[in-house]
Amino acid sequence: SRQKYQAMSRAFKETSAVLSLSSSLAKRTRASHPLPRRHPSRQKPSETVFAMTATTAALSDKLQSPSKVRPAGQAFTSEAGGKTQKKKKKTSATAIPHRYLNDPIPVIPQEESLATPERIAAAWEFFRKMGSPKFHVAPMVDQSELAYRMLCRKYGATCAYTPMLHGRLFVEGEKYRKEHFTTCPEDRPLLTQFCAHDPEVLLTAARYVEKDCDGVDINLGCPQRIAKRGNYGAFLMEDLDVVRDMVRKLATELSIPVTCKIRVFPQEEPNGKEKTLQYAKMLQDAGCSLLAVHGRTRDQKRCKEIRADWNIIKAVKDHLDIPVLANGDIRHLADAKKCLEYTGCDGVLSAETLLTNPALFSEEKSELGVPDCPEEPCLMLLEYLDLCEKYPTPQRMVRAHVHKLLGSWFSVFPDVRQRMNNEVSTIELYRNVANEMIGLIKAHEAAKDAKTEDALAAPAVTVSP
Repeated sequence: SRQKYQAMSRAFKETSAVLSLSSSLAKRTRASHPLPRRHPSRQKPSETVFAMTATTAALSDKLQSPSKVRPAGQAFTSEAGGKTQKKKKKTSATAIPHRYLNDPIPVIPQEESLATPERIAAAWEFFRKMGSPKFHVAPMVDQSELAYRMLCRKYGATCAYTPMLHGRLFVEGEKYRKEHFTTCPEDRPLLTQFCAHDPEVLLTAARYVEKDCDGVDINLGCPQRIAKRGNYGAFLMEDLDVVRDMVRKLATELSIPVTCKIRVFPQEEPNGKEKTLQYAKMLQDAGCSLLAVHGRTRDQKRCKEIRADWNIIKAVKDHLDIPVLANGDIRHLADAKKCLEYTGCDGVLSAETLLTNPALFSEEKSELGVPDCPEEPCLMLLEYLDLCEKYPTPQRMVRAHVHKLLGSWFSVFPDVRQRMNNEVSTIELYRNVANEMIGLIKAHEAAKDAKTEDALAAPAVTVSP
């Protein structure tokens, strides 16, 4: 028993020595390979694995040959010449900047084209059955959901797109489908938009919704980084063969029409206009029944800083035989009417502006988007919240709309926004915020009017020569 105790004591001391050495070497390793400072709960697995691997390797070297341990801060050197080895950044041999600018547009032979006189007539019949809608709620991720679509329809929108739905996730998850695709009988005409890069997956996703909407739209215009990572949206301009196959797949195997939304090629390029027209013609030949054209390129993401090119939209409209919608710079109803007249398009889409003014398309409101009263955004929010109770809406979507609708007034009353952000997201919370803001805005405007009256009533100061 005594011998067993002594053996256990020796083993414990040896283990403690090894752990102490491991801790010391781990500190050295962290000094030479510092990791980002962040809370342990947010530590990336790759960082943890790297730290453990580096520590284990250093411990192994120390136990075998102490002279091999690299002092902290010293660069790795090769055994041959002792020169510092710098890790070279890997670059793809096939990477070509803006390859899509140089690649030819696929041409569909006339004998294989789906743009037959019968199909062109069917495309116009589809548009007329929807009521030849002129004013469209554009697809917006998490923000053109049912409740907000219904609010926009109340104030003049004559057609709407769903938020962009991810084709693969829509196929794989019932929970995703129930949360992201909701509609009702009054929510028509409706176009359901998907992003995808696989024709079969896209067709499977579209079949889930073909009985609950008027058409299925393919997102070919999203310019965001997530679209680049997922290989969809405007980044499919790099692979137009896939685009052609997806459109053709839906056009021939779906019971409702397929529509598309695109961005244009850079017009400053020598062949920018021609490529845009060829692209639009390819989509029509592949079976597209309605084309929405955003008059910006995929690199022009800052819509407030870069004006949309209505000239290229007009050129696309003149070039095609199917209905064409214009998108870009629709800030108010006057813009919408001006765009329709200038481009000759059959309708317009608005996205960002509708988020701050859901009554943009209303004939009963100001054509220049001037609110009827300063607190109108709060009144719109209250209407939206009522619709959210009728059509249950995820709280993240509700919160996003609250910030968009009240954003300009939150800059005047930032304390209200701060208090709201510290609370749990509920419909009742936002209703209370809207009512509080109405009182604050009225008091703010009254004080401003009183100040103006005082300034006008003050006697004029005469300056003697």
